[in-house]
Amino acid sequence: MIRNLLIAQAVIGIGLSGIYLLPKTYNIRQSAIVMSLPSSMEGWSFKPSEPSKQVLASLADDTAHEQGIYYRTTPGRIGKLDLIRTFIVLSGEDMNNSIHRPERCLYAQGFEVLDSRLINIDVGGGAKIPAQRLTSEHRSSGIRQVSYYWFTGAQVITSSHYQRTLTDMWDRLITGTNQRWAYVTVSAFLNGEPPLTPHDEKYTNAMLAEFIRKIFREIHKVEQLDGKWDASGS
Repeated sequence: MIRNLLIAQAVIGIGLSGIYLLPKTYNIRQSAIVMSLPSSMEGWSFKPSEPSKQVLASLADDTAHEQGIYYRTTPGRIGKLDLIRTFIVLSGEDMNNSIHRPERCLYAQGFEVLDSRLINIDVGGGAKIPAQRLTSEHRSSGIRQVSYYWFTGAQVITSSHYQRTLTDMWDRLITGTNQRWAYVTVSAFLNGEPPLTPHDEKYTNAMLAEFIRKIFREIHKVEQLDGKWDASGS
């Protein structure tokens, strides 16, 4: 019994002493995100926009953000529009007040999440990225939308808030580095006001997946990622 107690104390002592080996400062690694939305893409026009006051209130002052609306005439529907909103957030120094799950932003805007699931999105070149797909409904207006989001670090892409946190802990403890993270949200209404065309989820999911494939290399430094994104999303 005494022997086991001494061993346990020794293990605890070694673990606590490791605190003094941790780096006092961290080297910053930049996210592989491009903080500029393309002004046009094949088949889509672009209009820049600003986040809502509710969203801005949830972000630290040094958080960088880009937001815009992409729109097109609905194929085969004269006078009707398809619209996709794209939002990029890049963390500041206090990442806890800069990067969080977009569910928080949706709730701040009055949306209730109805469904959430992991989807691997084909971004071309034989590569896929993990994205979280959310179906949500506005609590007062009844407007429904589909959103996809993912987190982009220095060399990792994941759809999991917990995976992102674990990656940060590992980097700080083992490599003495800290990285800036960005998250990207792409969304479209299912039943918006005219002239928007109402669509079912099947059409909307296909439209958003194709849009993500087109925009991915426009807003990511693929050479920095070096193919090391996390396709599991876990």
